[in-house]
Amino acid sequence: MTGRRPSAPASAGIPGASGRERREIRRCLEEILLLTGDAETKTMPPHSAADRSASIRRLAEEALSLLGGPSFLPDEKKAPEKAALFSITSVCFPAAGSAAAKGAPSAARVEIDPSVPSLVEGDPLMLEHMLDEIIGKAAGAGNGKIILSAVARRNLPEGIEILFSAGEAKNSPSFAMTFIDSSPEEDGGTPSLALLAEDNPLSARIMESNLEALDFRVMTASNGKEALALAEEHRFDIILMDIQMPEMDGMEATRALRRMERKKGRRVPVLAVSASLEEEDRKRCLEAGMDGFLPKSSSPEAMARTISSLLPGREFLTAREREEESPLLSATGGNREAAAEAAAIFLKTTPPLMAEMKRAVAHGDRLLLVSHAHRLKGNLAFFGAEKAAGLAKAMEDTAKSRALEGLPSLLYSLISEVNRLLAELRKEWGPR
Repeated sequence: MTGRRPSAPASAGIPGASGRERREIRRCLEEILLLTGDAETKTMPPHSAADRSASIRRLAEEALSLLGGPSFLPDEKKAPEKAALFSITSVCFPAAGSAAAKGAPSAARVEIDPSVPSLVEGDPLMLEHMLDEIIGKAAGAGNGKIILSAVARRNLPEGIEILFSAGEAKNSPSFAMTFIDSSPEEDGGTPSLALLAEDNPLSARIMESNLEALDFRVMTASNGKEALALAEEHRFDIILMDIQMPEMDGMEATRALRRMERKKGRRVPVLAVSASLEEEDRKRCLEAGMDGFLPKSSSPEAMARTISSLLPGREFLTAREREEESPLLSATGGNREAAAEAAAIFLKTTPPLMAEMKRAVAHGDRLLLVSHAHRLKGNLAFFGAEKAAGLAKAMEDTAKSRALEGLPSLLYSLISEVNRLLAELRKEWGPR
């Protein structure tokens, strides 16, 4: 009863190893083989360094043979572990954002060929690792701005082979990986599901209307904690995340989401939304793990184009803006019901907001003034009130710079412009 199968130690030692762990073990063993070379023990003195190297190599070869055998699986009757479903774009964009940290002048530009499926089955973690390697090599070569591209090269029995490269030259760093095409059938089935995390009711109503016009089903959250809880319960196609939210802001929520996704093996594109147009804010969003940036003042067409870029193979279209439409109707894609609701929200919430800003100026409360001016600036953009939005931005910047002496005059100029807008909105959208 002392006999045992040779594969037992391997099976018992790592019975619960995941696909990723197996690949890491294999990679380590292959590196051992490369380091030890083709040493043979027959002509080497016992206990020499070369003898020990040959012994290590022999053990690595035996371990590799066990990895390739069926005994490595904890239960031979079980089906192999199912690979993750994800979009190539959702992995490429964050990887491109890391180029600047590796020495490139800026983040890499991503170009996904239409031949690449919108959804694939495979290993996103391995893809992330390989992309990181070629971007590092391209940045180290010092060839200026990097273009990270992906194109389907050929169909194989095991799936579709996709070529990834970091550069346009023939000798640019590149690699190929094979995935299973899991793109949804174009049968007019279940609409895509979007999560909108936004604490500003006015912005939330307008963006929700625009997402619904693109045939999304929309779920909403008013802070980062709520967004994370919903992301854990539902399988979203895309998440639109406001940067500034109470309890947990958008960037902190995205970092937590990415940590959570590493355990699940699926990555959801996250689109940052903000009233800010600063390049530094865009950079911080990419560094936090977001995939794109959408100003709140963007038109429905701009939203459709941005979302299409994050979900390749799926084109989102909306009606063109008409010149005769008001800025608010243009912002809601011509949806009069959503525009009326947005106007009602603005008419109800703006007077109390302005009163709080007056108190903040009187008491020198810079933090409250920065917060309220930022919110008001974003709201005014939906109504085409450029002068008022510019005054709100000037108040926000002045409060940030601690130069409080110029705030009273800015505030009263802003009040005058906002009161004019409120009167116009009551006339156009007020109760009949």
